Amino acid sequence: AGEAAAASLLPERGFIGSLRVLGQVRKLFLICEGSDSLYIVDQHAADERVKYDALRREYAERAVRVQRLLFPERVELSAEEMDLAREHLADIRDAGLDCDLIGPTAVAVRSVPALLGRASPEGLLRDLLTEIGRGGQRAFADSIERALATMACHGAIRAGDALSLEEAGALLRALDQVTDFAGHCPHGRPVVHGVSLIDLELRVGRKKGSR
Repeated sequence: AGEAAAASLLPERGFIGSLRVLGQVRKLFLICEGSDSLYIVDQHAADERVKYDALRREYAERAVRVQRLLFPERVELSAEEMDLAREHLADIRDAGLDCDLIGPTAVAVRSVPALLGRASPEGLLRDLLTEIGRGGQRAFADSIERALATMACHGAIRAGDALSLEEAGALLRALDQVTDFAGHCPHGRPVVHGVSLIDLELRVGRKKGSR
């Protein structure tokens, strides 16, 4: 994740939750009002960051809450993927994907992380295996961190999802609970962009404080 290297976009912890949500634009951005600025929040990036933080904490405690599937999902894997699944089956289960090896190249997924219930079980499994496979000589912990970030992305609110003002406000408050949140998603993309009211007034030809 690129967040650690990025400068903070936020003045202080708890700032995001203090914003007043004005509305949603194109079911993509949340428009929010602060004391001296307007703020545009990317709803997908915001929810991705919330889910990543929660999933990472649950994984570290080996206590990922799961959602059982009504019917197990069969996933066909390549020989290389199957080798990874076999080698890291315990780690995959710790990440909230309860899997059984049911054939030479087949896996049955029986649960997914409760936080990511909207995501495809097959997609989440492939996210994990892809990042583990890319790890090479890297520490396994690094691969898992990247996998959790990708899983959070696929399980987050999407562009095009309608949010009520209450849901949007709850999302902003959840961001305030994120550990070390500096205004970026797990992949380093900005979650929030501010436009000062002074700059906005100047752009439309108003003098500061004019009516």
